[in-house]
Amino acid sequence: MPSPSPITTAEERRPAAILAIYSWDMVLALLALLGALAAFGGQATVGSRTVSVSLGEQVLAAVESASFAGLLIILATLLTRRRRWVRRAQIVTLATAIALGAVSLLLAAVVPGQGLQASALTALLVLVVDAAAILALTGQKVIGWYEQDGAMPRYISGTIAFWATTSAVLIVLQTLR
Repeated sequence: MPSPSPITTAEERRPAAILAIYSWDMVLALLALLGALAAFGGQATVGSRTVSVSLGEQVLAAVESASFAGLLIILATLLTRRRRWVRRAQIVTLATAIALGAVSLLLAAVVPGQGLQASALTALLVLVVDAAAILALTGQKVIGWYEQDGAMPRYISGTIAFWATTSAVLIVLQTLR
């Protein structure tokens, strides 16, 4: 009995980098969801002291984390579609996360009384992996995969803008503590 010959379709030739980025998105989304829950702790560590966090700031932190998690989940589910805007949205999201994370780390190092914590190394590692994901998204196989034209839906660009804005406000509030 002859063995069935494998049929190579476009779906089977999907670049491996897309699967790695999908996995990274899901890990980040899970961490962001945990961050949304942790936001309601009521206290935060600033340098070597613990400060109380207002309810408004707790809600803002939870909404910021939840919007980031939602954005990552949406993008992860769309990564296998071949539209160019999906790749663009993923790059914009990761680049924004890198920029916000770098600003947050820089302010923690520069502003008196903030101080870098042990978690800064973990944050730096996440930023490096985000940069590696952007690098993977610029590879020729991945660029070739996203061949279909189309405009980015407004709900994606709106979610990116909302998340970036709430993150920036939260960074400012945390710096002022």
